[in-house]
Amino acid sequence: MKKILIITTGGTIAGMNSGFGLAPALQGENLVPQIEGIDSDILDLYSIDSTDVMPIHWRKLYNAVTEDLPKYDGIVILHGTDTMAYTGAILSFTLDADKPVILTGSMLPSDAPDSDAQDNIRFAALTAAEGKYKGVHLAFAGRIIGGADIVKVSSCEKDAFRSYAGFVPTHRYAFPKRNGKFPAVVRLTPFTYGLDITQLAEDRAGIVIETYGAGGIPDNEITLVISELAKIMPIVITSPCLGGTDLGKYEVGRRALDAGATDADKRSTECAAAEMWLKQNQ
Repeated sequence: MKKILIITTGGTIAGMNSGFGLAPALQGENLVPQIEGIDSDILDLYSIDSTDVMPIHWRKLYNAVTEDLPKYDGIVILHGTDTMAYTGAILSFTLDADKPVILTGSMLPSDAPDSDAQDNIRFAALTAAEGKYKGVHLAFAGRIIGGADIVKVSSCEKDAFRSYAGFVPTHRYAFPKRNGKFPAVVRLTPFTYGLDITQLAEDRAGIVIETYGAGGIPDNEITLVISELAKIMPIVITSPCLGGTDLGKYEVGRRALDAGATDADKRSTECAAAEMWLKQNQ
């Protein structure tokens, strides 16, 4: 019989109505069903809405997984959906796991009619026990997605996640001993000024700029700002569109490269920001 550890961290999957809306309340013993052929232990690590996730929570989760993975055939992490992509990327870049570490959650709380919680827990547990998908992955609504390639595409549909561009990390980073400097993440719009980027850059590890389509920057003072900032910190260009960026495709993308920015390529905004934080704090 395969033995897995299920780590709970809160999220909608553990939610109950607090009188002010859904909030995590249920512990693992109230969430995890009996699954034939699997012996599961439960670790209630913390209980928060994933909107409240901070590096301290990633550190706790990383420590728990690295300590406990040798004892089990795999680990399942129950997590809120809103920052699933960030957590998946952080763990993918830091864990050199030869066993499955499977993230999952739900779009509806476990006690809601037609909840997807139990189905997703079973799917994740069976995926972990099977052992085919080693390393960090998301198991959600019948899909398996690499941990650094997660993107949430819906706030209401049960099938809420997609693979961004097929990115798989080839480099591992040590988990930072201190939080250090964080990256700034900027969404480019026609209303963005160069000053907006300059102000956000102060005392940051670098800047991730989410642009449009295949990626690019406008021919205005933003280009000049990026040219100056790129001399002192990394500037990475990402896209909200599935498939990633290609800064060599359009003139506006080549403009970004000429200004000193880096093409995120197949990295999502979440993935690029996670990697920048890890890389700049080694």
